[in-house]
Amino acid sequence: MTRRTFLAELTAGLAAACAPRLAAAAGRPPRILLRSSWQTVNIGDIGHTPGVIRLLGEHLPEAEITLWPSIVGNGVEEMLRRNFPKLRFAISPEEVEKAFAASDFLLHGSGPSLVAQKDVARWREETG
Repeated sequence: MTRRTFLAELTAGLAAACAPRLAAAAGRPPRILLRSSWQTVNIGDIGHTPGVIRLLGEHLPEAEITLWPSIVGNGVEEMLRRNFPKLRFAISPEEVEKAFAASDFLLHGSGPSLVAQKDVARWREETG
């Protein structure tokens, strides 16, 4: 299996697994909060976020995506805004609170581990 095939199948599986939860958002597009963008010092970390946003757009085109980044400096925020004009950002504490209230699903982005473990625990505690 090639990496491209693996990623396509993984994303399709994720979309199928999330469909019941996202379908609960009847009458409006599903809303996904993406916790990602860990750093801007290497191209690999910079590439993960737009990659997953593109895959979500292909497999869940109706979904509204909000990015909850750690760091989007060094031109990364501008690049993301330019390439994904519908992408929303939750950067300030107030924006994160609003995203928690509005989102149906939290997706933790790629990393060497569960990078934002405390944030995932917070999501679970605050949203059930």
